[in-house]
Amino acid sequence: MADSRPTLAFFGATGGSTISCIAPAIAAGYKCNALVRTPSKLENLLRERGVSDAAIATNLQITAGNVTDVEAVKKSLVRDGANVDIVISGIGGKLLFTNFLKPTLDNPTICQDAVSTIISALSSLAGPKPTLVALSTTGISDKKRDLPVAMMPMYHWMLKVPHKDKKVMEAAILKEVARPEGERAISDYVIVRPSLLTDGPSIGSDKIKVGTEEKPAVGYTITRDDVGLWVFEKLIKEKHSYHGQIITLTA
Repeated sequence: MADSRPTLAFFGATGGSTISCIAPAIAAGYKCNALVRTPSKLENLLRERGVSDAAIATNLQITAGNVTDVEAVKKSLVRDGANVDIVISGIGGKLLFTNFLKPTLDNPTICQDAVSTIISALSSLAGPKPTLVALSTTGISDKKRDLPVAMMPMYHWMLKVPHKDKKVMEAAILKEVARPEGERAISDYVIVRPSLLTDGPSIGSDKIKVGTEEKPAVGYTITRDDVGLWVFEKLIKEKHSYHGQIITLTA
């Protein structure tokens, strides 16, 4: 009997939120592709989360490379001769405080560059197009305030550069899905905006507060484990009606 579960491609798989999504997916038997610079790092992180070597060997296909390399990205978007069904991009940069008054990223355009390369790669591939799930952030909405007032000064000081990058990334996705259906590189999208990310154990996907851009869930923090688990449970494992939306998550 053919496996009806979606095939998955992950970018930024060694990051906190994305590893928390790919680990349960591999353990549950989903066929996963991942593009990473250091394959051994991803494998070790999966083992630390209890994923067996057998599951890794059977369900994970790793491509070594950079997300701005279109050929490496194209390779990661195909599984068993067909385009994957869902692409999860959790790419992010590292905050630098070289100038304390103006924090920046080690790569200030990493998110927009990654999504641009993914869209370019998908445009060149024949066949059905996947859904793109992109991890973004609260604090960048032009419609409704989606973070507590007390956090706004810190967000606008510390996260100005990454927020600019995320906004350009989101705009690229929305521009792509606005194209005629037959010309799109992606069939659908979900943009996930979590509140401030922290480390710590998951509270469980059903306890997470979920909102939309029009009616955001406002809160202070959410763990990376909760974000990844929610994406796996609600966007991959279950058939929810979040497609075509910008979703806010908080604990």
